[in-house]
Amino acid sequence: MRDEMKLFVDVNLFIDILEKRKGWEESFFIIRDVVEGKNEGYISALTPAIIYFLRRRSFSEQQAREDVKDSIEGLNIVDLTKEVIELAINEVKIKDFEDALQYHSARLTTKVFVTRNKRVLSYIVFDRHM
Repeated sequence: MRDEMKLFVDVNLFIDILEKRKGWEESFFIIRDVVEGKNEGYISALTPAIIYFLRRRSFSEQQAREDVKDSIEGLNIVDLTKEVIELAINEVKIKDFEDALQYHSARLTTKVFVTRNKRVLSYIVFDRHM
């Protein structure tokens, strides 16, 4: 049996890497471990669209699409279901709707949610066995 964890990777880690934001190396190591098979990685179905939208602001259509393709390779995509949307809409502790969508996608599929605000890489471990 492998010791890999199922990690839900928030879109902010990809933004860190693509934009080389302060602390991007930590985000890179998390995603690298997923790509190398040390952990099993999951992302929201929103993540490719967000990456594309942000990259398209500065790069060509083709480059933005390539960045999305490269970023999500080796990751599992969690469907954006009606249940996730309803949970996010009704979430009172998380004010940002997109953050609530990411959180509930993670909570329903994995045990660990890896996210980052502009300063700190954080892990949310859900209280259940997977």
